[in-house]
Amino acid sequence: MSENPEAILDPEGLAALRGILADFTTEAVHEVLGPIGRAAQERADVGGALRHLPHGDPQATLVRLFLLGVAVPRAEAELALGGLPDAALATLLHVEDDAVRATVELRPYAEADGAQWWVVSDFGSDVRPGPLADDHVLGIGGASLTLAQATIRRPVGRALDIGTGCGVQALHLSQHAGTVVGTDISRRALRLAATTAALSGVSWELRQGSLLDPVAGEQFELVVANPPFVVSPGLVAGDGGHDYRDSGLAGDEVCRALLTGIPDLLAPGGSASLLANWIIPDDGDWADRVGGWLAGRGCDAWVWQREVMEPGEYVSLWLRDSGESPGTVRWAQRYASWVDWFEANRIPAVGMGLVTLWRSEAAELIVCEEVPQPVEQPAGAHLPQWLARQRWLAGTGDAELLDAALRTAPDLILARYDLHDEAGWSTARTELRLSHGMRWEVESDESIAALVGACTGAVPLRLPVQLLAAGLDLPVPDVAEAVLPVVRDLVSRGILEPADA
Repeated sequence: MSENPEAILDPEGLAALRGILADFTTEAVHEVLGPIGRAAQERADVGGALRHLPHGDPQATLVRLFLLGVAVPRAEAELALGGLPDAALATLLHVEDDAVRATVELRPYAEADGAQWWVVSDFGSDVRPGPLADDHVLGIGGASLTLAQATIRRPVGRALDIGTGCGVQALHLSQHAGTVVGTDISRRALRLAATTAALSGVSWELRQGSLLDPVAGEQFELVVANPPFVVSPGLVAGDGGHDYRDSGLAGDEVCRALLTGIPDLLAPGGSASLLANWIIPDDGDWADRVGGWLAGRGCDAWVWQREVMEPGEYVSLWLRDSGESPGTVRWAQRYASWVDWFEANRIPAVGMGLVTLWRSEAAELIVCEEVPQPVEQPAGAHLPQWLARQRWLAGTGDAELLDAALRTAPDLILARYDLHDEAGWSTARTELRLSHGMRWEVESDESIAALVGACTGAVPLRLPVQLLAAGLDLPVPDVAEAVLPVVRDLVSRGILEPADA
């Protein structure tokens, strides 16, 4: 294990570049591109974005160089980067006759109404077409943004970013952690992360090593990980794999190793958030598989399965992600080999999702469920309330639940879908919907809808249950036995909540 790799620029170059970047902010990029150019950039339409950039403007030149990855006249680059030492220019720019191209992406990045940062990474294949290098370092993308939004934000002493890459998660951690440790197997990734930190005015401990090895025996109050979680035959860099994507471990072993190992890194009361992929077994019971990894680890866990892909779709996704082109011999060979492995191992599908862990001294709670719906962002803001509800339910027996006053979530929606036939309109489906937060949609019926509607927080649940039993002309104990599991599910999802919460 080695620590604190150097940035790609020396201190003089970093200081000069920081001065140049002071005006190269997210707001400046939006302004110089304009709304149409910005939309084109966001959909990776380089040509469309270029059409809306002015010439002769230093900010526009920086966008061309460091965001769109195109060649610019040498004189324009020198104007935009005036004052940058020759050594830094040689590192950041590749000379092509009388034009130059950037060697790395340098992207302004900011939290909403928060700090302004600059992230250094490689250009993606949407900007520089063709297969990615084995040691490619990803920039800001969908996965990194998903994890950043799903992380619980609270002040902590020590935080760990496993597989830091260019340092996106570490930037967010630096806002609320006293010490940030970032690890990665790639020395090159750590050098780019060190550059990101230096340009953004933050400081991290950066360590090289595989998975949990660089921090063995240590503890942290918060751990995040966007690891090389791709399910494969065990691809490695240099043999069909990439550092950012492939762990070298076959199947979903890398995610199993992390989910069984991270609990030992968590300090009392600590939490972890990580992205993961897992094999869907023949019987389809992915929850039993993933839950089994977590059982007995001393942590509460909430596992979201956001998406499921069959092998051909999954392999195509990751081949495209690494810049491979359908129809080429290379694509056909890699696709066939990878899908053959899925078939040989009788893997029908792969689940993709998010895992949140909390170190707990109480009896562990492990919930694995489908969460396909769009969630109000940042998703991490909803996680502490979820855990509080689970703990409340775990400590509340049926008699206590009947005595509890419950209320509905703010702006709860009751939706009815009516079907028209020869007899006229009839309700075919009734749903309870959360308009905020987790935005659950739960199928209901008129009886449950009426029960929920009577939960105003002013009376114990027992009273609406008695009224429902009277309306159905059924014994109260029978109705209570039938509805309490439903009520527990609604509380779990936040559709109902304790009035004194």
